[in-house]
Amino acid sequence: MPMSKRVGKSESDRGGPYDPAVSFNLDGDEGADVEVVSDVSALIGYLADWREDGCSIGLVPVLGEAHVGHLVLLALAARECDRVVVAAGPRADVLTDPVGRSLLSRNGADVLYAAAREVDPLPVDDLPDFAVAMEGEYGRRSLTEAVGKIERLIGLIAPDRLYQSGAVFQRACVLASRLSGRDGAPLIRVVDAARGPGGITPVAEIDRLDEAGRERVASLSRILQRMAGRLADGVSTPAGEIAWGLDALSAAEFDGIDYLEVRNPRTLEPVDRAGAPARVFVAVRIGDLRFVDSVPVRSADADR
Repeated sequence: MPMSKRVGKSESDRGGPYDPAVSFNLDGDEGADVEVVSDVSALIGYLADWREDGCSIGLVPVLGEAHVGHLVLLALAARECDRVVVAAGPRADVLTDPVGRSLLSRNGADVLYAAAREVDPLPVDDLPDFAVAMEGEYGRRSLTEAVGKIERLIGLIAPDRLYQSGAVFQRACVLASRLSGRDGAPLIRVVDAARGPGGITPVAEIDRLDEAGRERVASLSRILQRMAGRLADGVSTPAGEIAWGLDALSAAEFDGIDYLEVRNPRTLEPVDRAGAPARVFVAVRIGDLRFVDSVPVRSADADR
């Protein structure tokens, strides 16, 4: 189906690498729909037509269940690219129903690639040295599988831009490292995705928690934001905030704390002074569920 080329914005009109001002739509519209393809050859046909027309292409992968944070990524992708592909696996089947398709369309998706089965990840045998800590130590299997799946999608779609949530910042860093220097590698855009009531990062696993569990997850966001705010204001040190944060996480009665770190957003090296570029990283457990999050420290020099 022919599609007119979207008018893109210039670089000067676009937001910075973290938390750009992006509006997104949560209202469905029966008249809005998105092209849904499950066949690789059909997807390749769309891609070829877009490339022939000189369109830039954005990719928003949905590896697990869909949530509102993906709409934030999609809205930014639609603002920056002429065409946007949302690539979703079977766990995100809600996107293929009428409401899901409408929301995708209204937020700028051109095609939903809804594979009938999970994407086979490319092998990721080694992680960059900077990624050995944190997720490389505690969540290596899920990290390498996600990176392998996204690399497979990049090989298929060849996007100009790839959109990732700030909650999985380490994944974006690993992808950037592995793709560096490759011909046609996409620019990776990291977006600190929208949060739900109480500051909860909108992940599907929250639906499996009782009220007490949800309150613990909500406290996770408050703890990270408090740490980031004090570091940005220069009233505390990374070591002091980590000590406070570990006490706060223990008081919130999480079943396990894998890590709580303050690290440089470009190198993932530990940060030992206030005022330096930094992000706060955390991974905790409630029962058999694991929650990973990351927030930026918004000091004046953090993103320079």
